[in-house]
Amino acid sequence: MPVLSVLWGVALLTAIALSLSWSSSVSYGLARNGVDQAALGALVEAGVNAAIDGLLDARADRRWRADGRLYTLDFNGTRIGIRIQDELGRVDLNQTDEAMLNSLLLSAGLDARAAADLTDKIVDWRTATSLKHLNGAKDRDYTSRNAAYHPRNGPFQSVDELLLVMDMTPSIFARIAPALTVHSGRQFVDPQLAPREVLRALPGVTAQSAEATVAARDGARSGLAEGNPMTVLRGRAFTIRTEFAYASRVVAGEVAVRLTENPQQPYWVLSWGTR
Repeated sequence: MPVLSVLWGVALLTAIALSLSWSSSVSYGLARNGVDQAALGALVEAGVNAAIDGLLDARADRRWRADGRLYTLDFNGTRIGIRIQDELGRVDLNQTDEAMLNSLLLSAGLDARAAADLTDKIVDWRTATSLKHLNGAKDRDYTSRNAAYHPRNGPFQSVDELLLVMDMTPSIFARIAPALTVHSGRQFVDPQLAPREVLRALPGVTAQSAEATVAARDGARSGLAEGNPMTVLRGRAFTIRTEFAYASRVVAGEVAVRLTENPQQPYWVLSWGTR
């Protein structure tokens, strides 16, 4: 009997030791993950702050341009690639007309019928009325496909929301997402600020002429704010992309901001993400 008690005691102590070991391992993993996330956040934030400083530089010859060209920053031994995109150069999902949406889908490789059908469904998603376009989709259509949601029947809250639209595939989305925004508030795009995905969708522009436009403006003053940038850029939205190596992988950050006229708080964050 005493031997049995000893064995039970040993078993209990072993179980406690294993439990403590597992708990310590989990705690270490959580702590390590927290440290990694903090480090990644600091690197992305460094890139964002450098971009804002560049946009608002009082020296016009050193001011950064917001047309997607590449800038670099060395931060605590890490080289960060930075690209700034003025949202006025992108197609606003909530403001643009059907013709532009259709043209964008055609430029992404859809045939005329598929582009027209998907355009109708995108417009129906953002439209409050219960009436639908010829090839569109409203609540009943989503229900008939056993979707777990209905169309918003209001403005898109993010570009990613487009993935919920009926018949939108990840492949199509990947091709058109770089051309889209929900932050410009304008119906039309500024071709001097537009990425190639938008240029290719403009009337009369081919893939070749879009590339020529991008190449030509690399040496021009496109994307450069004239005058006092704090005043000129007030209220404008920008997407800042950062890319850097961390722990044997490449990390990409994407932060959308809106500039203010307050030097103490020069911007507001609209969205923040890393992958």
